[in-house]
Amino acid sequence: MDQPVAATPRLRPMSLGDMFDAAFRLYRQHFLTFIGITALLYVPVAILQLGLQLGYGSGALENWMRFATRPPTLLPGQSIFDVMPLGEILTFIGLSMGLGVLQFLLVQNLITGALANAVARSYTGQPVSILDAYRLGWRRFLSLIGASLATLAIGMVALTVIFGCTFGLAFVLLGSATGSRSSSAGVLAGVAVALAMLGLLLLLGLASLFFYTRLIVTTQAIVLEDRGPLSGLGRSWRLISGSFWRTLAIAVLMYILAYIIAGIPSALVSFVLQLLSANSLGAIMRNQAIVTLVATLGQIVILPLQLVIFTLLYYDLRVRKEGYDLELIAQSQQVTAP
Repeated sequence: MDQPVAATPRLRPMSLGDMFDAAFRLYRQHFLTFIGITALLYVPVAILQLGLQLGYGSGALENWMRFATRPPTLLPGQSIFDVMPLGEILTFIGLSMGLGVLQFLLVQNLITGALANAVARSYTGQPVSILDAYRLGWRRFLSLIGASLATLAIGMVALTVIFGCTFGLAFVLLGSATGSRSSSAGVLAGVAVALAMLGLLLLLGLASLFFYTRLIVTTQAIVLEDRGPLSGLGRSWRLISGSFWRTLAIAVLMYILAYIIAGIPSALVSFVLQLLSANSLGAIMRNQAIVTLVATLGQIVILPLQLVIFTLLYYDLRVRKEGYDLELIAQSQQVTAP
């Protein structure tokens, strides 16, 4: 178990440089604890993914490729569906999707919640350990899952609206071009549809970036203030208000750092394996498993640093907007007063 850093929390408004300096210092000081919190659940899930890909997926895909390249001769009364290895592929897809849902809803929320708890305890001078970090309570854990589902639902609704408007516009433009005898009208309609699709992609990217930035401290609000899912989302929205561009700069810097630590190594490993390996299904599946392992290791390293930064951002916003440092000092003086 790590020892307390200080007896009294020292919270203050921080510049971007101060925040990243404090984050790296805190990350180095509790490196093994933070890595252990992340690896405790990430490693078993990674082992399940590798086992699924190499143990079951490789055989299922090999049987499917064999069927696709050399279809068997059908006996009298047989149909193509009787000999098609469709069940293995569907089982593999179903297991992969189930594992993805497990990782998204359960594992990711448990890890981020535990990390936020551990970072907050270490930053405010309290002892922290791997198992203590996971003692969030069912209410907070369920609130984290609810916030993830609510965010996903909001994204799906926004995506449906944007796609509906875009395809509606494309339908109108192409319909008017079809009714026109001018070839130039068809060209203009095609260009307009292409521009509309590009606008869709740009709008989706900007909307995703906006909502991600405004909801970036939802985990901290739920874990550290014991809020419900919608209350946690609203709390993050209000805290980021007035600090959007500063928060966006922090998010972009963290994305770049995550790409350097996790993205580039996995991309390089994938490129080298493609050059050195044979072009066979077994080699492709093996290479994919290795790339997945490298990417997982990168995530284990970068995720704690992200949570350190975002938790420090949460405290910084509370200090700036609510005088949270003065509140803690007052509470400490009340406790120690004779």
